[in-house]
Amino acid sequence: MTTPTVARHIVNFITGNAGKLGEVKAILKPAIQVENQALDLLEIQGTVEQVTLDKCRPAGS
Repeated sequence: MTTPTVARHIVNFITGNAGKLGEVKAILKPAIQVENQALDLLEIQGTVEQVTLDKCRPAGS
């Protein structure tokens, strides 16, 4: 019998989408504990890099 792995890392996943959150938790467990915070962020159009930066700035504040 193996010992359960304890999460060594915690990430804060910013989403209001319960489906996305469930998928991320399923992929990363048990090594990474996923916490959730829903923020009302503007949905800009642009490159992946532009959208990522635009969403990360207010989430990190």
